[in-house]
Amino acid sequence: MRHVEVGVNIRKMTEADLPKVKEVDRLLAGRYGSVSWPLRVEAHWWVYRGMPNFVAEIGDEVIGFIMGDIRGAEYGADTAGWIDMIGVLPAHQSSGVGRRLAEMFCRECENQGVKARVLAVGEDKRIVKFWTSLGFRKGRLVSYQR
Repeated sequence: MRHVEVGVNIRKMTEADLPKVKEVDRLLAGRYGSVSWPLRVEAHWWVYRGMPNFVAEIGDEVIGFIMGDIRGAEYGADTAGWIDMIGVLPAHQSSGVGRRLAEMFCRECENQGVKARVLAVGEDKRIVKFWTSLGFRKGRLVSYQR
């Protein structure tokens, strides 16, 4: 960890946070990013706004977010809290902000009596290292493509 971020508040996301969350996501678009995610952020909010969605902020600046939902029975899996999107501004990465967001999501899942799950691109070593450092392990779902 580079440094521990001071003065960061983690709270439930509100509708007013959407433009700021989309801007964080836009700034993070890269090799594993998707050009459709800004639309997905908006759609996700309207479908799952009561779910465990959180933002990290310093003052009134949103510096990170995590969005997910609790769903079950897809692909034969148990009901679980699925992390769909997470992002932290580059200047605040490696400072514990992403960890705190993920831990808040996991705590919310625990309160709902479900495990947290996330899908990741296996070649993205940085994100795989991040999730495994938080205690996530490979599950039994495997992706096939043709």
